[in-house]
Amino acid sequence: MKKIFAILLAVLCAAFALAGCNNGGSGESSAEESSAVESSAESPAESSEANPSGASSDESSRTALALEPEEAEQLVQDSLPIDFDGITVSLNETDYTWNGRIYYHFLLDTDQVTLETSVLVDQQNGQVFTYYPDGSAYAPADDPFCKSYGKDASWTGSYVSETGVTLTLEPIDSSSFEFTFAGAEGSLEQQLARADGAQAESTSLDGAVIRFSQSDGVITVTVEGPLPGTLAVEGTYSPAE
Repeated sequence: MKKIFAILLAVLCAAFALAGCNNGGSGESSAEESSAVESSAESPAESSEANPSGASSDESSRTALALEPEEAEQLVQDSLPIDFDGITVSLNETDYTWNGRIYYHFLLDTDQVTLETSVLVDQQNGQVFTYYPDGSAYAPADDPFCKSYGKDASWTGSYVSETGVTLTLEPIDSSSFEFTFAGAEGSLEQQLARADGAQAESTSLDGAVIRFSQSDGVITVTVEGPLPGTLAVEGTYSPAE
């Protein structure tokens, strides 16, 4: 009987020892799994440190392609089919938005006037457009100013706009003329304009600027700033019959 009891006791001890070993192995496996999860959770943080700006590689590439202002200015001179002798190219705005894209905006100046024609250069792809105050734009080869620049322009005679306003021009010398606007809503009395080829400009005492652009015998008038009176003078003027 004692032998049987001793055998049973030995079996029970062995069973308890085996259970303890199994529990120890499970604890190690659980610790390893926990460590792997923590390592995985840290990965995004490590990735963020490698690229702290959060910018994608595509965005970095696009930024790297952006033109410098000096490069854009050179594109202006290379793209417009005109002689730049006597014309100054000056950067007016570094981040001009047009049609959802960002451009450098350049002004063209002569000794006499700031030309109505300005130039946009796409900061990313370098595309060049001539640009006007009314929002119109042209490829340089199709631009009215580029086609007429350097040709003699006659600043004399009478012209009528599509709205019935009459523009009268009286030349003073080769680089200036006097002009008068008249219409049903009033008139703008005689003022002086300075001309440079097919472009001309007049600045009033109040600071308003009237610009004239001539192409194929038609004159386009644009205005910056308020003019006295109620007469609207902007528009396209054709020779009066």
